[in-house]
Amino acid sequence: MAGKQKSVFIRFNMSDEAECDLYMKLAEVAGSSSSLTSYVKRALEEHFSVKMEITGRQEFHEQMLLAVREEMQVQGMKLVGALLAGISTGNVPARQNEVGEKETVLPDACEKLPDELSGVLDLIR
Repeated sequence: MAGKQKSVFIRFNMSDEAECDLYMKLAEVAGSSSSLTSYVKRALEEHFSVKMEITGRQEFHEQMLLAVREEMQVQGMKLVGALLAGISTGNVPARQNEVGEKETVLPDACEKLPDELSGVLDLIR
C-alpha cells in the first residue's frame, strides 16, 4: 500500500511574511475541515480543473474564430464573383434605364387631385 502512495511536504517559513500569510489563509479557510492536508488537496484539484476548463474554452473560442473567418472569406468571394458577373453582363444597366425612364416621366397636367390630397391645397392657400 505504501508503494502506491506519494507525498508532498510543504514547509512554511513563519518568519517570511508572504509564507506566513499564505499559511494563515489556508488554516482560516480550512476551518473545521478534518485536516489542512485534505483542504489543500481539494484546493489543488479545483485549481487544475478550472484551469483545464479555461483552456478548453480558449481552444473552442479560437476554433470558432477560425471558422467564422473562413466563412466570411468564402461569402466575400461569392459576393465578389456575383458582382463581377453582374458587371460583365449588359442586361443589368439596360433594365435600370428602362425602370428609370418610367419613373421619371411626369404627366403634363392633372385635372383633379385624389380625395385624400384635396385638403392639403386648402392648408397651403
